[in-house]
Amino acid sequence: MAAEQVILLVSQWCPTCPHADELWRKLQPEYGYNYEVLDIMTPEGKFWVNKLMIRSVPSTVIDGQLKFVGVPTEEEARQALEG
Repeated sequence: MAAEQVILLVSQWCPTCPHADELWRKLQPEYGYNYEVLDIMTPEGKFWVNKLMIRSVPSTVIDGQLKFVGVPTEEEARQALEG
């Protein structure tokens, strides 16, 4: 089953976060998931940081589960989206 939701957790000081954002935005039209970018300093971002004990950004949450820390390759991302 294909992923329904992708959340990218980022911070303003993160040099690799824009690369992760670019990847997930590129794949979004093809896979049709809901995509959201959350700064870890916002209430929504802090919720996910605390829930999944995230210690580094960028972190990608797919359908409520932490799937990647760092920037995945496009192939890794596709595999995660396809389940």
